[in-house]
Amino acid sequence: MKQIILPGEKIADGKLRVSHTFTDGDSTYAAVLGFLDEDRFMPLEGPYQPRQDDVIVGIVIGVRSAGYEIDINTPYGAFVQSRDLRIRLQAGDIVMAQIYGGGKEEAKLTQVRRLPAGKIVHFQPMKIPRLIGKKSSMINLIKEGTGGEIIVGNNGYIWISENCNVPKALEALEIIQQKAHQSGLTDEIAALLK
Repeated sequence: MKQIILPGEKIADGKLRVSHTFTDGDSTYAAVLGFLDEDRFMPLEGPYQPRQDDVIVGIVIGVRSAGYEIDINTPYGAFVQSRDLRIRLQAGDIVMAQIYGGGKEEAKLTQVRRLPAGKIVHFQPMKIPRLIGKKSSMINLIKEGTGGEIIVGNNGYIWISENCNVPKALEALEIIQQKAHQSGLTDEIAALLK
């Protein structure tokens, strides 16, 4: 059973290393709104924090002689060097990549590939695990129900292909964003997409 946790509420005895939490003494507390699901804290709000090996969707916002600045939904952005790419990018290109370095400043990207024209949607990063679902069940349901390709970035940017039923996909994404903490969500989305 899911239990809503408010910022400042104790989530565990002992010091846990979980994102969007803090420790005081020998206990761990929530730093943001979230819920406990099977003793695991799931934040429902908060900024994206790049982690090694995260798959992200980004937008090229700057071209420099050494490489490209990419908006990845963080205050610092990301950078990829031209010499690490086999393709040329330009401002406005949508890319998919993997985080391989960085931290609290500009993230470094690898395995960068340009995505075809499509729609970019901003989704709350802390709710991405709910959007993907267990073993990708929720996102696969949406892909099948809308007839197109959808790429979900851990950073909260989602790319939707042009051959997708975009209005239906957007409706499903909005419901998941509003009701991420509620049970029965998969059945609701399945009914919507029929």
